Amino acid sequence: MNILSNSKFSLAAPIVFAFAFAMIFAAPQNAFSYSTSPTPVEDVEQHDGETFDQNERIVLPNAPGKESRQPFQNHEIKRDLAELPDNVAQTRAALMAVAKSGDVEQLRTLIMRQTNAPVLTFGDTAEPIEFLRSSSNDGEGRELLAIMIELLEAPYSIVPAQGGEPEIFVWPAYATNDLKNLTPSELVEVYKIVSHLDLEEMQLFGGWYFYRVGIDANGEWRYFVAGD
Repeated sequence: MNILSNSKFSLAAPIVFAFAFAMIFAAPQNAFSYSTSPTPVEDVEQHDGETFDQNERIVLPNAPGKESRQPFQNHEIKRDLAELPDNVAQTRAALMAVAKSGDVEQLRTLIMRQTNAPVLTFGDTAEPIEFLRSSSNDGEGRELLAIMIELLEAPYSIVPAQGGEPEIFVWPAYATNDLKNLTPSELVEVYKIVSHLDLEEMQLFGGWYFYRVGIDANGEWRYFVAGD
């Protein structure tokens, strides 16, 4: 399932600044906040003979210049879910179950069980569930739940514990790795999530800035966020 440019989505036309990619792993959970501010977009683009208003597509935040990026972490790409710690596997399964139900409200129960709410945006929001609804083109959050399924079915990587923080299991693994020189099989895995054109844009930029999911070794859902 390609969720981006082959349908109504694109990583093109980014319009707002986001924090550096390394912050998602290095900064404490409470360093992030939320935003419900709509992203104003007026451009109209044409793909394969079809015209799409930007308001019909998910538009990702702009990212800083390449010179501000951190070196690639290039963590091992892992595919065996049996290797996941029990806490991580349980949280992943819970997220998958909610995503497949199509009811974003069920995420509230998972969030309420946690010490901290997951990071859903680099901006400001007081209501994470309403933020997901408003960020989804269908208005119910199902579009983002579909993206979450694609991510959690992809290979994952493990960001080592650092600064008192536990290990973080990241989906997809390519969110932590150099996107150039991917093998044919790795490219197919990436194309399940983004289109070829989207991948080329991220390669030119210097790294993954589409959505990713993070779950720490304690089973805490850390983030479901897009941006650099």
